[in-house]
Amino acid sequence: MILQDLFEESGYRNILNEDDAKPYHLSVDVFYNEEGQIPSELKFLYISKTKDELFFVLDGRAENISNVCKKWEQNISAFMAFGSTDKNVIRNLKYNVVLLVLFEDFSVDRSKESSLNIARKIFLPGTFQANGDIEIAEEEVVELPFYLIKEEAFEKDFNMADRLKLMLPKMEQEEMDFLGITRKQVPGREDSNGVLKKNFKQEEYEKIKRWLETNADTES
Repeated sequence: MILQDLFEESGYRNILNEDDAKPYHLSVDVFYNEEGQIPSELKFLYISKTKDELFFVLDGRAENISNVCKKWEQNISAFMAFGSTDKNVIRNLKYNVVLLVLFEDFSVDRSKESSLNIARKIFLPGTFQANGDIEIAEEEVVELPFYLIKEEAFEKDFNMADRLKLMLPKMEQEEMDFLGITRKQVPGREDSNGVLKKNFKQEEYEKIKRWLETNADTES
């Protein structure tokens, strides 16, 4: 999955260039180097459509990640002081700044990831393509707080349900497929001899008991 597409599909806009930042009343030139150029490690600067969240996408390959975080904590601190003449703009962003640090070497030091100093940190493995795209593995994108798992992922797999049903224990005259029935949680379940009572019927308990006893005898 392409990182840039994930941001744009979620309504974020890259405001790394000064002209793109002006409509948001932000001055991003505070991040530029002495030559007036964008630092090479800063790949993107995304702002949410609600203007209350800011993602600094950083290349963590060329330098120690801890040093990258320390440097950009200082940059963000300066930005919060001088990044806008409108105090309300900064106030909306102040507690929603994220350093998204990308890396390819899985042996990198990730100790700073838990630090909330100045900004939240997310370290994410990615592949830097020659055309500028940054590819993120599907199992990693869930680390992005704005990424929503598609609804289809929660849909019932009827084929799998049928296969699991066939795996349920059976006795010669008794079907045990009641174990696969979705049941409502019973409030205030009683505790009997240290065991929580479930919402099975008494005859269902008896079937389970007989099945367990039968299998215990077989295994012994």
